[in-house]
Amino acid sequence: MAFIPSRRKKHATGPVRVSLNLTSMMDMFTIIIVFLIKTYSTEGQLIHPSKNLTLPSSTVETAPEVALDVVVSQEWIMVNDRPVIRVASLKEQRDLFIPELNATLLKYATEAKRIEEKYGIKFTGKVTIQGDKKLPFGTLLKVMATCGRSEYPNMRLVVYQKSG
Repeated sequence: MAFIPSRRKKHATGPVRVSLNLTSMMDMFTIIIVFLIKTYSTEGQLIHPSKNLTLPSSTVETAPEVALDVVVSQEWIMVNDRPVIRVASLKEQRDLFIPELNATLLKYATEAKRIEEKYGIKFTGKVTIQGDKKLPFGTLLKVMATCGRSEYPNMRLVVYQKSG
């Protein structure tokens, strides 16, 4: 027996009003925004190498951290881009302690401790040392020894990461 459709129309053929469901669309955009925020990387160049020096290369995998910046170029030792002492004046110095650098570092440590008391931002004693590639080891040793005695025992040496 064959199927015979009815001749009567079941649907209205007039103009139809279509509406957009905004709730589903807002849910979709919220999920996309959350996904993008979670995958957004804030890593980048946290350390800006000084123009006066060439950093050594390394195969290090650890990302740099934000800390007090000590730059040791061929001419100057600088803390946060402010000159502290000339490197040439350290050559005749026998002691591993650099008084001028110590005074500057203690000033920054005192300020960081005051900020810790006032705002609760913990003082970690971290310092990043940017040393020129051709810097004598004795000079770098003096800087590191002074940092260790000046309430900055957590030292990181900044290097360029070798690619490949």
